[in-house]
Amino acid sequence: MTTKMMVQNLSSRTTEESLSRLFSDYGIVRSVCLATDVMTGRCGGFGFVHLDEQQTGAALNSLNGRCIADRVLRVTFEQKRYNETTAVPGKPGDR
Repeated sequence: MTTKMMVQNLSSRTTEESLSRLFSDYGIVRSVCLATDVMTGRCGGFGFVHLDEQQTGAALNSLNGRCIADRVLRVTFEQKRYNETTAVPGKPGDR
């Protein structure tokens, strides 16, 4: 099973390949997705990494707060977003 981690405060020069290499020291990287600026196509400052679940603790502890390209990374577990229909049992509008 994989866990999705959010990586914030990335340099605009960050690529999916460079982020994958950074996390590959801690386990098998299943996928990387960077938010990109629509106009430039460059990294928008954050992205997501899917790692095997048993490796996420080591990656989080080692990379959160680490300085890369003059930026302090913020690495967290992705927080699930719930809309009203998934957070409340029953049909929408039932209250």
